Amino acid sequence: MRRHILVINRFDNESGRYHRYIDHAAHAVSYITNRAGARPVDHAVAEAVVTVDDLSDYEEVQRQAKVLAGRYGDFDCVLALSEFDIELGAVLRELLKVRGPDSVDVRRWRDKVTMKELLAAAGLRVPRFRLVTSPGEIREFAAEVGFPVVLKPRAGWDSQGIFVVKSPVTLDSLIETEQLDQYECEEFIQGQMYHIDGVAQNGRVRTMRSSRLTATCLDFALGNVFGSVANDDAHLEDRLRSYTQQVVDALRMGTSAFHLELFRTPVPAGYEGTHGDLVFLEIGGRVGGAQIPYIWRDVYGIDLVETWVRMILGESPDLPDVGVGTEAGGYLLMPEPPVRPCRVLSVARQMGEIPTLYAEVLPSPGDVLSGTGGAKETAGRYRYRAPSSAPIEAAIDATVAGYRLDWEPLPDDHAGVQVKRASGRVQSVVLP
Repeated sequence: MRRHILVINRFDNESGRYHRYIDHAAHAVSYITNRAGARPVDHAVAEAVVTVDDLSDYEEVQRQAKVLAGRYGDFDCVLALSEFDIELGAVLRELLKVRGPDSVDVRRWRDKVTMKELLAAAGLRVPRFRLVTSPGEIREFAAEVGFPVVLKPRAGWDSQGIFVVKSPVTLDSLIETEQLDQYECEEFIQGQMYHIDGVAQNGRVRTMRSSRLTATCLDFALGNVFGSVANDDAHLEDRLRSYTQQVVDALRMGTSAFHLELFRTPVPAGYEGTHGDLVFLEIGGRVGGAQIPYIWRDVYGIDLVETWVRMILGESPDLPDVGVGTEAGGYLLMPEPPVRPCRVLSVARQMGEIPTLYAEVLPSPGDVLSGTGGAKETAGRYRYRAPSSAPIEAAIDATVAGYRLDWEPLPDDHAGVQVKRASGRVQSVVLP
Protein backbone atom coordinates (compact mmCIF):
# COMPACT_ATOMS: atom_id res chain seq x y z
CA MET A 1 0.00 0.00 0.00
CA ARG A 2 1.41 3.39 -1.02
CA ARG A 3 1.66 5.75 1.95
CA HIS A 4 2.33 9.45 2.28
CA ILE A 5 4.95 9.70 5.04
CA LEU A 6 5.95 12.92 6.79
CA VAL A 7 9.48 12.92 8.20
CA ILE A 8 10.59 15.56 10.70
CA ASN A 9 14.37 15.44 10.56
CA ARG A 10 17.16 17.26 12.37
CA PHE A 11 19.74 14.43 12.16
CA ASP A 12 22.76 15.69 10.24
CA ASN A 13 24.42 12.25 9.90
CA GLU A 14 23.52 8.85 8.46
CA SER A 15 20.48 8.64 10.76
CA GLY A 16 18.90 11.25 8.49
CA ARG A 17 19.34 9.19 5.32
CA TYR A 18 15.85 7.74 5.35
CA HIS A 19 16.13 6.78 1.69
CA ARG A 20 18.35 3.89 2.82
CA TYR A 21 15.42 2.01 4.31
CA ILE A 22 12.19 3.66 3.14
CA ASP A 23 11.34 2.82 -0.46
CA HIS A 24 10.69 6.29 -1.87
CA ALA A 25 9.35 4.76 -5.09
CA ALA A 26 6.74 2.73 -3.21
CA HIS A 27 5.85 5.57 -0.83
CA ALA A 28 5.60 9.36 -1.11
CA VAL A 29 7.96 10.79 1.52
CA SER A 30 7.83 14.48 2.43
CA TYR A 31 10.32 16.11 4.77
CA ILE A 32 10.30 19.09 7.08
CA THR A 33 13.84 19.73 8.32
CA ASN A 34 16.08 22.37 9.77
CA ARG A 35 19.17 23.40 7.79
CA ALA A 36 21.40 20.70 9.26
CA GLY A 37 18.76 18.01 8.77
CA ALA A 38 18.32 18.88 5.09
CA ARG A 39 21.88 17.80 4.22
CA PRO A 40 21.58 13.99 4.49
CA VAL A 41 18.14 13.88 2.80
CA ASP A 42 18.09 12.63 -0.80
CA HIS A 43 16.15 15.51 -2.38
CA ALA A 44 15.98 13.73 -5.73
CA VAL A 45 13.71 10.94 -4.45
CA ALA A 46 11.70 12.92 -1.88
CA GLU A 47 8.16 14.08 -2.63
CA ALA A 48 9.10 17.42 -1.08
CA VAL A 49 11.70 18.89 1.28
CA VAL A 50 10.77 21.97 3.30
CA THR A 51 13.49 23.62 5.37
CA VAL A 52 12.53 25.78 8.34
CA ASP A 53 14.77 27.92 10.49
CA ASP A 54 13.77 26.25 13.75
CA LEU A 55 11.90 22.98 14.28
CA SER A 56 10.87 24.19 17.73
CA ASP A 57 8.66 26.76 16.00
CA TYR A 58 5.61 24.52 16.19
CA GLU A 59 3.33 27.06 14.52
CA GLU A 60 5.51 27.25 11.42
CA VAL A 61 6.03 23.47 11.23
CA GLN A 62 2.29 22.85 11.54
CA ARG A 63 1.63 25.39 8.81
CA GLN A 64 4.10 23.71 6.46
CA ALA A 65 2.68 20.26 7.26
CA LYS A 66 -0.83 21.41 6.30
CA VAL A 67 0.52 22.89 3.06
CA LEU A 68 2.21 19.58 2.19
CA ALA A 69 -0.95 17.61 3.00
CA GLY A 70 -3.00 19.92 0.82
CA ARG A 71 -0.55 19.73 -2.06
CA TYR A 72 0.37 16.03 -2.03
CA GLY A 73 -2.45 14.35 -0.09
CA ASP A 74 -3.21 13.38 3.48
CA PHE A 75 -0.43 11.83 5.53
CA ASP A 76 -0.58 8.23 6.71
CA CYS A 77 2.44 8.31 9.00
CA VAL A 78 4.54 10.90 10.87
CA LEU A 79 8.14 10.10 11.81
CA ALA A 80 9.79 12.40 14.37
CA LEU A 81 12.60 10.35 15.85
CA SER A 82 14.89 12.88 17.54
CA GLU A 83 14.40 13.36 21.26
CA PHE A 84 13.91 17.06 20.53
CA ASP A 85 11.03 16.32 18.12
CA ILE A 86 9.05 13.57 19.85
CA GLU A 87 6.51 16.02 21.25
CA LEU A 88 6.30 17.82 17.90
CA GLY A 89 5.53 14.50 16.24
CA ALA A 90 2.64 13.94 18.64
CA VAL A 91 1.26 17.42 17.93
CA LEU A 92 1.44 16.82 14.18
CA ARG A 93 -0.33 13.44 14.42
CA GLU A 94 -3.16 15.11 16.29
CA LEU A 95 -3.31 17.97 13.79
CA LEU A 96 -3.19 15.71 10.73
CA LYS A 97 -5.33 12.92 12.26
CA VAL A 98 -2.60 10.32 11.81
CA ARG A 99 -2.32 7.16 13.92
CA GLY A 100 0.59 6.89 16.31
CA PRO A 101 1.71 8.22 19.71
CA ASP A 102 -0.23 11.34 20.68
CA SER A 103 0.60 13.94 23.33
CA VAL A 104 -0.83 11.81 26.14
CA ASP A 105 1.24 8.81 25.05
CA VAL A 106 4.44 10.83 24.67
CA ARG A 107 4.06 12.40 28.11
CA ARG A 108 4.51 8.96 29.67
CA TRP A 109 8.10 8.72 28.43
CA ARG A 110 9.00 12.41 28.24
CA ASP A 111 7.74 13.78 31.55
CA LYS A 112 9.90 12.62 34.46
CA VAL A 113 7.10 12.99 36.98
CA THR A 114 4.54 11.04 34.94
CA MET A 115 6.90 8.17 34.15
CA LYS A 116 7.90 7.68 37.80
CA GLU A 117 4.29 7.84 38.97
CA LEU A 118 3.35 5.06 36.54
CA LEU A 119 6.34 2.89 37.41
CA ALA A 120 5.82 3.28 41.14
CA ALA A 121 2.19 2.25 40.63
CA ALA A 122 3.47 -0.85 38.78
CA GLY A 123 5.57 -1.82 41.81
CA LEU A 124 9.01 -0.80 40.54
CA ARG A 125 11.47 1.17 42.65
CA VAL A 126 11.88 4.85 41.80
CA PRO A 127 13.70 7.60 43.71
CA ARG A 128 11.52 9.51 46.11
CA PHE A 129 10.39 12.50 44.06
CA ARG A 130 8.02 15.44 44.00
CA LEU A 131 6.88 18.01 41.48
CA VAL A 132 7.62 21.33 43.16
CA THR A 133 5.69 24.53 42.58
CA SER A 134 7.14 26.80 45.28
CA PRO A 135 10.37 27.38 47.25
CA GLY A 136 8.61 26.08 50.34
CA GLU A 137 7.89 22.74 48.67
CA ILE A 138 11.53 22.41 47.60
CA ARG A 139 12.76 23.03 51.15
CA GLU A 140 10.14 20.67 52.55
CA PHE A 141 11.17 17.87 50.19
CA ALA A 142 14.88 18.35 51.00
CA ALA A 143 14.16 18.21 54.71
CA GLU A 144 12.15 15.02 54.20
CA VAL A 145 14.69 13.03 52.13
CA GLY A 146 17.93 14.66 53.30
CA PHE A 147 20.89 16.04 51.37
CA PRO A 148 22.16 15.80 48.72
CA VAL A 149 18.97 16.46 46.79
CA VAL A 150 18.56 16.55 43.00
CA LEU A 151 16.58 19.17 41.08
CA LYS A 152 15.99 18.52 37.40
CA PRO A 153 13.73 19.87 34.62
CA ARG A 154 10.70 17.59 34.41
CA ALA A 155 11.02 17.38 30.58
CA GLY A 156 14.77 17.90 30.24
CA TRP A 157 17.41 15.95 28.33
CA ASP A 158 21.13 15.18 28.18
CA SER A 159 21.68 15.93 31.90
CA GLN A 160 21.28 19.64 31.21
CA GLY A 161 19.96 22.01 33.85
CA ILE A 162 20.37 19.55 36.72
CA PHE A 163 21.43 20.71 40.18
CA VAL A 164 22.75 18.41 42.91
CA VAL A 165 22.54 20.37 46.16
CA LYS A 166 24.39 19.28 49.28
CA SER A 167 23.30 21.78 51.94
CA PRO A 168 20.39 24.01 53.01
CA VAL A 169 22.50 27.15 52.55
CA THR A 170 23.24 26.47 48.89
CA LEU A 171 19.65 25.36 48.32
CA ASP A 172 18.47 28.77 49.55
CA SER A 173 20.94 30.48 47.21
CA LEU A 174 19.80 28.36 44.27
CA ILE A 175 16.15 29.15 44.93
CA GLU A 176 16.96 32.86 44.86
CA THR A 177 18.91 32.79 41.59
CA GLU A 178 17.28 30.13 39.37
CA GLN A 179 13.88 29.65 37.77
CA LEU A 180 12.71 26.28 39.11
CA ASP A 181 9.00 26.35 38.30
CA GLN A 182 9.18 23.45 35.81
CA TYR A 183 11.42 21.32 38.03
CA GLU A 184 11.02 18.22 40.09
CA CYS A 185 12.97 17.19 43.18
CA GLU A 186 14.46 13.73 43.55
CA GLU A 187 16.23 11.73 46.20
CA PHE A 188 19.94 11.31 45.39
CA ILE A 189 20.65 7.66 44.53
CA GLN A 190 24.10 6.17 45.05
CA GLY A 191 24.71 3.04 42.97
CA GLN A 192 26.06 1.47 39.81
CA MET A 193 24.41 3.01 36.76
CA TYR A 194 23.31 0.96 33.75
CA HIS A 195 21.66 1.82 30.46
CA ILE A 196 19.50 -0.53 28.43
CA ASP A 197 18.90 0.05 24.74
CA GLY A 198 16.68 -1.68 22.24
CA VAL A 199 13.37 -1.67 20.39
CA ALA A 200 9.85 -2.69 21.38
CA GLN A 201 7.20 -3.64 18.85
CA ASN A 202 3.51 -3.70 19.72
CA GLY A 203 4.44 -3.57 23.39
CA ARG A 204 6.94 -6.48 23.30
CA VAL A 205 10.67 -5.99 23.73
CA ARG A 206 12.11 -7.40 20.50
CA THR A 207 15.80 -6.76 21.21
CA MET A 208 17.87 -5.19 23.99
CA ARG A 209 21.34 -5.12 25.51
CA SER A 210 22.39 -3.59 28.81
CA SER A 211 25.63 -1.76 29.52
CA ARG A 212 27.39 -0.66 32.68
CA LEU A 213 28.53 2.93 32.90
CA THR A 214 31.90 3.94 34.33
CA ALA A 215 30.35 7.24 35.48
CA THR A 216 26.94 8.87 35.42
CA CYS A 217 25.62 11.19 32.72
CA LEU A 218 25.76 13.95 35.32
CA ASP A 219 29.45 13.20 35.95
CA PHE A 220 30.16 13.76 32.25
CA ALA A 221 28.20 17.01 32.19
CA LEU A 222 30.40 18.11 35.10
CA GLY A 223 33.60 17.43 33.15
CA ASN A 224 34.52 13.81 33.95
CA VAL A 225 35.36 11.00 31.51
CA PHE A 226 32.39 8.80 30.63
CA GLY A 227 32.54 5.19 29.50
CA SER A 228 30.08 2.40 28.74
CA VAL A 229 30.80 -1.34 28.65
CA ALA A 230 28.35 -4.07 27.64
CA ASN A 231 27.12 -6.24 30.47
CA ASP A 232 28.14 -9.89 30.16
CA ASP A 233 26.52 -11.27 33.32
CA ALA A 234 23.90 -13.60 31.79
CA HIS A 235 21.80 -13.86 34.95
CA LEU A 236 21.67 -10.10 35.35
CA GLU A 237 20.82 -9.68 31.66
CA ASP A 238 17.84 -12.01 32.02
CA ARG A 239 16.63 -10.00 35.02
CA LEU A 240 17.11 -6.73 33.15
CA ARG A 241 15.12 -8.04 30.21
CA SER A 242 12.22 -8.90 32.51
CA TYR A 243 12.55 -5.48 34.19
CA THR A 244 12.62 -3.67 30.84
CA GLN A 245 9.45 -5.44 29.71
CA GLN A 246 7.75 -4.32 32.93
CA VAL A 247 8.79 -0.73 32.24
CA VAL A 248 7.51 -0.91 28.65
CA ASP A 249 4.23 -2.38 29.89
CA ALA A 250 3.77 0.26 32.59
CA LEU A 251 4.43 3.13 30.16
CA ARG A 252 2.45 1.49 27.32
CA MET A 253 5.22 2.25 24.87
CA GLY A 254 3.85 0.27 21.93
CA THR A 255 6.33 0.38 19.04
CA SER A 256 9.40 2.43 19.87
CA ALA A 257 13.11 2.46 20.31
CA PHE A 258 14.06 3.05 23.95
CA HIS A 259 16.98 4.20 26.08
CA LEU A 260 16.44 3.23 29.71
CA GLU A 261 18.68 4.34 32.59
CA LEU A 262 18.69 2.84 36.07
CA PHE A 263 20.80 2.32 39.18
CA ARG A 264 21.68 -0.98 40.84
CA THR A 265 21.80 -0.63 44.62
CA PRO A 266 21.49 -2.80 47.75
CA VAL A 267 17.94 -4.00 48.34
CA PRO A 268 16.30 -1.86 51.03
CA ALA A 269 15.25 -3.56 54.26
CA GLY A 270 11.74 -4.95 54.09
CA TYR A 271 11.44 -4.65 50.31
CA GLU A 272 9.19 -7.41 48.93
CA GLY A 273 9.25 -6.75 45.15
CA THR A 274 11.13 -8.80 42.55
CA HIS A 275 13.57 -6.09 41.44
CA GLY A 276 14.47 -4.42 44.71
CA ASP A 277 18.06 -3.73 43.68
CA LEU A 278 17.02 -1.80 40.55
CA VAL A 279 16.06 1.87 40.83
CA PHE A 280 14.52 3.48 37.77
CA LEU A 281 16.12 6.76 36.70
CA GLU A 282 14.43 7.65 33.41
CA ILE A 283 13.60 6.40 29.93
CA GLY A 284 13.55 7.97 26.49
CA GLY A 285 11.23 6.71 23.76
CA ARG A 286 13.99 7.08 21.16
CA VAL A 287 17.38 5.72 20.15
CA GLY A 288 20.08 6.36 22.74
CA GLY A 289 22.65 9.06 22.09
CA ALA A 290 26.42 9.29 22.46
CA GLN A 291 28.00 6.33 20.60
CA ILE A 292 25.10 3.92 21.12
CA PRO A 293 23.78 3.91 17.51
CA TYR A 294 27.30 3.21 16.18
CA ILE A 295 27.94 0.36 18.64
CA TRP A 296 24.63 -1.25 17.74
CA ARG A 297 25.30 -0.95 14.02
CA ASP A 298 28.99 -1.91 14.04
CA VAL A 299 29.12 -4.52 16.80
CA TYR A 300 25.58 -5.89 17.12
CA GLY A 301 24.62 -5.64 13.46
CA ILE A 302 21.41 -3.65 14.05
CA ASP A 303 20.67 -0.14 12.83
CA LEU A 304 18.31 0.99 15.58
CA VAL A 305 16.85 3.88 13.59
CA GLU A 306 16.18 1.68 10.56
CA THR A 307 14.69 -1.07 12.72
CA TRP A 308 12.42 1.40 14.49
CA VAL A 309 11.21 2.91 11.21
CA ARG A 310 10.53 -0.48 9.64
CA MET A 311 8.50 -1.47 12.68
CA ILE A 312 6.49 1.76 12.58
CA LEU A 313 5.70 0.98 8.94
CA GLY A 314 4.36 -2.44 9.95
CA GLU A 315 7.33 -4.68 9.17
CA SER A 316 8.64 -7.27 11.63
CA PRO A 317 12.35 -7.53 10.73
CA ASP A 318 14.47 -10.50 11.72
CA LEU A 319 16.96 -9.40 14.37
CA PRO A 320 20.26 -11.09 15.29
CA ASP A 321 20.93 -12.23 18.85
CA VAL A 322 22.73 -9.47 20.77
CA GLY A 323 22.59 -11.08 24.21
CA VAL A 324 25.36 -12.13 26.55
CA GLY A 325 27.68 -14.57 24.78
CA THR A 326 27.78 -12.52 21.60
CA GLU A 327 30.39 -9.84 20.95
CA ALA A 328 30.51 -6.97 23.44
CA GLY A 329 30.73 -3.27 22.63
CA GLY A 330 31.73 -0.18 24.56
CA TYR A 331 32.60 3.47 24.18
CA LEU A 332 34.41 6.34 25.87
CA LEU A 333 33.70 10.09 25.77
CA MET A 334 36.31 12.65 26.80
CA PRO A 335 34.94 15.93 28.20
CA GLU A 336 35.83 19.27 26.71
CA PRO A 337 38.41 21.37 28.59
CA PRO A 338 37.04 23.25 31.61
CA VAL A 339 37.56 26.67 29.99
CA ARG A 340 35.41 27.25 26.91
CA PRO A 341 35.58 28.44 24.23
CA CYS A 342 39.08 27.13 23.60
CA ARG A 343 41.19 26.29 20.55
CA VAL A 344 42.74 22.85 20.09
CA LEU A 345 46.52 23.01 19.59
CA SER A 346 47.32 19.31 19.37
CA VAL A 347 45.80 15.94 20.20
CA ALA A 348 47.32 12.47 20.63
CA ARG A 349 45.91 9.70 18.44
CA GLN A 350 45.81 6.14 19.79
CA MET A 351 44.13 4.20 17.01
CA GLY A 352 46.16 1.08 16.23
CA GLU A 353 47.93 1.15 19.58
CA ILE A 354 45.16 -0.23 21.82
CA PRO A 355 43.59 -3.65 21.20
CA THR A 356 39.78 -3.63 20.82
CA LEU A 357 39.74 0.11 19.92
CA TYR A 358 38.15 0.19 16.46
CA ALA A 359 37.07 3.84 16.02
CA GLU A 360 38.46 7.16 17.19
CA VAL A 361 36.89 10.58 16.55
CA LEU A 362 39.01 13.52 17.72
CA PRO A 363 39.04 17.27 17.19
CA SER A 364 41.74 18.64 14.90
CA PRO A 365 44.28 21.36 15.67
CA GLY A 366 42.56 24.70 15.18
CA ASP A 367 39.08 23.45 16.10
CA VAL A 368 37.18 25.51 18.66
CA LEU A 369 35.47 23.66 21.52
CA SER A 370 32.60 25.56 23.06
CA GLY A 371 29.90 23.07 24.01
CA THR A 372 27.57 22.90 26.98
CA GLY A 373 28.58 19.46 28.29
CA GLY A 374 26.27 17.37 26.10
CA ALA A 375 27.19 13.97 24.69
CA LYS A 376 27.62 15.35 21.15
CA GLU A 377 30.12 17.97 22.31
CA THR A 378 33.26 16.11 23.33
CA ALA A 379 37.02 16.32 23.10
CA GLY A 380 37.27 12.72 21.93
CA ARG A 381 35.03 9.73 21.16
CA TYR A 382 36.23 6.12 21.11
CA ARG A 383 34.47 2.85 20.26
CA TYR A 384 35.52 -0.69 21.25
CA ARG A 385 34.57 -4.28 20.47
CA ALA A 386 35.74 -7.55 22.03
CA PRO A 387 34.50 -11.05 22.89
CA SER A 388 33.69 -9.90 26.44
CA SER A 389 33.66 -6.79 28.60
CA ALA A 390 37.01 -7.24 30.40
CA PRO A 391 39.25 -6.34 27.41
CA ILE A 392 37.08 -3.28 26.76
CA GLU A 393 37.44 -2.08 30.34
CA ALA A 394 41.21 -2.46 30.05
CA ALA A 395 41.22 -0.60 26.74
CA ILE A 396 39.22 2.29 28.21
CA ASP A 397 41.72 2.59 31.06
CA ALA A 398 44.60 2.58 28.57
CA THR A 399 42.91 5.20 26.40
CA VAL A 400 42.36 7.54 29.34
CA ALA A 401 45.97 7.07 30.47
CA GLY A 402 47.31 7.89 26.99
CA TYR A 403 44.94 10.74 26.22
CA ARG A 404 46.47 14.17 25.60
CA LEU A 405 44.85 17.31 24.23
CA ASP A 406 46.63 20.68 24.30
CA TRP A 407 44.47 23.80 24.07
CA GLU A 408 44.38 27.53 24.63
CA PRO A 409 41.45 29.58 25.98
CA LEU A 410 39.62 32.06 23.77
CA PRO A 411 37.47 35.02 24.77
CA ASP A 412 33.73 34.69 24.15
CA ASP A 413 33.86 37.40 21.50
CA HIS A 414 37.03 36.17 19.80
CA ALA A 415 37.01 37.31 16.15
CA GLY A 416 35.95 34.56 13.78
CA VAL A 417 34.87 32.15 16.52
CA GLN A 418 31.31 30.86 16.38
CA VAL A 419 30.48 29.86 19.94
CA LYS A 420 28.06 26.91 20.01
CA ARG A 421 26.12 27.75 23.14
CA ALA A 422 22.51 26.62 23.16
CA SER A 423 20.13 29.34 24.25
CA GLY A 424 18.43 28.70 27.57
CA ARG A 425 20.42 25.55 28.42
CA VAL A 426 22.32 25.48 31.69
CA GLN A 427 25.07 23.02 32.44
CA SER A 428 24.47 20.66 35.35
CA VAL A 429 25.96 21.82 38.62
CA VAL A 430 26.89 20.16 41.90
CA LEU A 431 26.57 22.67 44.72
CA PRO A 432 28.29 22.24 48.11
